[in-house]
Amino acid sequence: MLVALSMFEAPTSALAEPIDSSRRNAGEPIGDFDLWSSKRECWTVRHAEGALGFVAEAANCSKPLMAVYRGISSTNVTMEVRFKLSGGKMPSAGIAVRIVGPKDYFLIRTSVVDGRLSLIRVSDGVTEEIAGVDAEIEPDHWQSLKVVAKDERFIISLDDRWVLTAFDRHPRDNGRVGLWTEQSASTLFDRIDISPAVEVDDQRTGP
Repeated sequence: MLVALSMFEAPTSALAEPIDSSRRNAGEPIGDFDLWSSKRECWTVRHAEGALGFVAEAANCSKPLMAVYRGISSTNVTMEVRFKLSGGKMPSAGIAVRIVGPKDYFLIRTSVVDGRLSLIRVSDGVTEEIAGVDAEIEPDHWQSLKVVAKDERFIISLDDRWVLTAFDRHPRDNGRVGLWTEQSASTLFDRIDISPAVEVDDQRTGP
């Protein structure tokens, strides 16, 4: 797993160099993330298709899993991840931004079962879909997911193609970013890029 970072708004730690987890050994816990799940061992490092990534083994976990990156806290952020849904009864995974706590965050969720990509707001544990769209989410296939969270706007791309722009006008807090996978899913995350949110000229949808 390679986490590429740039320094920007309100970092919790200043990181000038990418974090390269390829230096870790297979079977070790992942580093630089706080692991929120029923069992910490659900997240481990292993080899996958010639690259070193880390996989969420969800078979023994009774709750959805989240790995929250320690290095960044920001309201406006761009986050992109390469992922593969490799098994489970309900294969779904995604990325979370503006994470204030385990019950407060925004989730960009992909689901094989629903064939859907959704922007979800979780507030005090209550889940609300802000917007969603039908999407080709394929099992056992590498895909890329990207969100630009800028003020009230979320611009989301799948496999380098724009799929959804959504808006949320609730008060905004600085928050962390992380990886999310359903309790009954097994997901491999290969690369994460975190950078400042940039202005995007997107006129396809709006208030």
